[in-house]
Amino acid sequence: MRISVVQKSLAVATASIALAVGFTGSASAAAYDGQDPISSGCANTAITAKSSGIYVGSTQVGTIELRYSTACRTVWARVRSTGPYGTATITRTSNWDWDRCDSLSWNSSMGQYSCYTPMLNDAGVQSYASGSASASNGYNSGQVDTARY
Repeated sequence: MRISVVQKSLAVATASIALAVGFTGSASAAAYDGQDPISSGCANTAITAKSSGIYVGSTQVGTIELRYSTACRTVWARVRSTGPYGTATITRTSNWDWDRCDSLSWNSSMGQYSCYTPMLNDAGVQSYASGSASASNGYNSGQVDTARY
């Protein structure tokens, strides 16, 4: 089987584009480390990649979410709590870099207290979220991690 010059050129061009896109995505994602997902615009393409319920006994008192921006290739953690106390931590497993929020505020659209962390680059690596939440009386809290994404 003989490969033409056009086929070779097309293969090289395709590989070059794939490499450029991969490196550009990683480099631009790294620029978002520590930034706010909402003010940066990254939250506009956010999905909840992983989530876990937070329980005290058999009562769910909150949810920890690992949020992922498909455009920015970044992650952050968001906790939702029935009570005014809780934390959210995002951890990148490639270098164990992390960020945290622990000042929950009332979110009327969710009907719960919540906070979210600054973002971390997630291009080509894995991260997970950890969170704690309190019961509506502010006492009794539970803690849980999400799966990695």
